[in-house]
Amino acid sequence: MTSELNLELADPKNRLKVTAVAHIKGLKHAWNRDRVLFDIDDAIWLKGQVVWLQGENGTGKSTLMRLMAGLEGVQQGAVSFPWHNTGWLRARGRGQICYLHQTPYLFAGTVQKNLDFVLNNLPRKRRAQALERLEHGLEMAALTHLVEQDASTLSGGERQRLALLRAWLLQPRVLLLDEPAANLDHKSVTLMKHIVLNLLEKNTDIMLSSHQNCDLTSLCNHAWQIENGLLYA
Repeated sequence: MTSELNLELADPKNRLKVTAVAHIKGLKHAWNRDRVLFDIDDAIWLKGQVVWLQGENGTGKSTLMRLMAGLEGVQQGAVSFPWHNTGWLRARGRGQICYLHQTPYLFAGTVQKNLDFVLNNLPRKRRAQALERLEHGLEMAALTHLVEQDASTLSGGERQRLALLRAWLLQPRVLLLDEPAANLDHKSVTLMKHIVLNLLEKNTDIMLSSHQNCDLTSLCNHAWQIENGLLYA
């Protein structure tokens, strides 16, 4: 028996069996309880959809991602991941839904210390696997030569790549990237694209927000747009 939510979609040629990554139902969120930010009746994120979340500033893209990541409390309605309440997740699923802000928080100390924080908080088996991948990850992020450098001295692109590398070490089931390419140079965005592509190949489901086309949005095959408080897919 699968712990995922299976849905049947009508198709002119055949019936396609697909799996839901997340389900948003009756989600209403307001600022100060009076100004409605968005009111989403029903939306399903399907397996295989790399979602580009679009919308003007202030429409609630970051808030929606934070609600999905469980970083803010839901005021009304529900955001659910069909596998979220399974025994598998409770026992071994730490870090399975990751949210990465455009200005990521880094810990005081070196690049290595930031990576060690992730590694040391993983269960033993996953920690051993992450340690085996670490060298390859540092190469993908072009951070190998910076492991002993204080994280506070990194450039904006290096900081974002470090934050993405920490998420990559977790190998999450869901990764939410909030304006990951904002104000970054082309080199950093290209390097991040390779890391994201690697996660997609390892079956991570990814949603990202961005105001413009870039190497990262080229990986998307589906779009959600928040406009006038409604979500259009």
